[in-house]
Amino acid sequence: MGSNDREFLRDLDQLYGQKTPQWLRFALRETVNFLLPASCAVCGRADDRLCAACRSAVRHQLGLPPLPASLSRYLELPALAGQIPVAACGIYGNELARAILAYKDHQRYFLKNLFAPYLAAALNAALVPQTSVRRTLIVPMPTSLKAVARRGYRPVESMLQSAERLGLLDAGLELSPVLHYRLGQVFSGAQKSKSGADRRGRRVQLIAEIPRVRQQPILLVDDVMTTGATLQNAAVTCNNAGFEVLGAVVLALTRPPGEEGSGQLR
Repeated sequence: MGSNDREFLRDLDQLYGQKTPQWLRFALRETVNFLLPASCAVCGRADDRLCAACRSAVRHQLGLPPLPASLSRYLELPALAGQIPVAACGIYGNELARAILAYKDHQRYFLKNLFAPYLAAALNAALVPQTSVRRTLIVPMPTSLKAVARRGYRPVESMLQSAERLGLLDAGLELSPVLHYRLGQVFSGAQKSKSGADRRGRRVQLIAEIPRVRQQPILLVDDVMTTGATLQNAAVTCNNAGFEVLGAVVLALTRPPGEEGSGQLR
C-alpha cells in the first residue's frame, strides 16, 4: 500500500471521528452525566460518577515507576527474530477491570483523567534519550471506525491526549497516531469478540505511515494486553515501515490462565 493509501486512511480516520453524529450524542451524554446525579462507574453506587472507595481501589491497583517485575513482559517477535519490553501499569482485574470496561464500553469518558498519569509515568520511564530530530513517538493502537461511532472517542488516544494536555509527558515524547487499519478492516477491526486462539492465529491487518526520519523511535500504547497479538502485529508493521520499536506500555496486563493474583499491586 502506497503513501496515497496511507494518507487516505489517516484522513478517513480524522473525518469519521470529527463528523460523525455520535460526537453530538456523546457530548450530550457527558453533559447529562456531569449535571445530573449519576452512579459510580465501578460499583454502581448512586450520586457519584466514581465513589471514593472505588477511586482509591483503582489507584491501589495501578502503579508508578519503578514498576515491579510482575508488571513487565518481553513480547516475542518471531517475524523479526527479536523481542520488545512491555510495561503495564496494573493487572487487569477487580475494580481496575470494571473501570476500564466502563471507560471503553459505557462512555464513562471522565476516567481517562484517572488513567492518564499512570500511562504518562510509564512512558516517561521507558523513554530512551534521543536527539531533537529523532523524538520518540507515542503510537496508540488504532480504533476501528465502527467502534469510534459507537463510543464517540478513541479510548487509548484519548488517554494520551489527556496526558499531553496536562503536561505529564516528557518533552522528548510526541503523540503520533501513525497506525491505521487496512481498508478491509477499517470498519470492524475489533479484537474484543475474538477468542484467545483467534487473536493469536488471525493477523490484524494494520498499516503504518512513513516515518519522518530514518529509524524514528516509537513506543506502542494499548489499554489491555491479553495475548499480545495486537502489539506483535503493530510492532512488525511499524518496523517494516521504517520505525524503531523501543517497546510498549499498556494500562493493564491480563494474567495467563492459572496464574495467581488478585489484580492488586503488592
